[in-house]
Amino acid sequence: MEYFIILMVILLITIFVEWKYHIRLYHSIKERLIVTLNIFLVGMIWDYYAVYRSTWIFPGPGLIGLRIYGLPIEEFLFYLIAPYAVFTMYKFYDKKIK
Repeated sequence: MEYFIILMVILLITIFVEWKYHIRLYHSIKERLIVTLNIFLVGMIWDYYAVYRSTWIFPGPGLIGLRIYGLPIEEFLFYLIAPYAVFTMYKFYDKKIK
């Protein structure tokens, strides 16, 4: 559950920063979907390969327990939330520094 809680805190902070400082990451919904889907697909392929090779594992403690084809739901959320957070913070600092 900790992994999920951390992701939700990151998501809420990111949404707040985007709203408060009027950060606009994309020019259209189409662009947002294409970028998000590309990052998500590459991340999922990477994760499935790493799990297949036993490079990393996802033990039970700290997870909700729901898995999709062997990967915890939190890992899917990670590849949706983390890039959004990173891009938003980059734009935030870029806007503040200029």
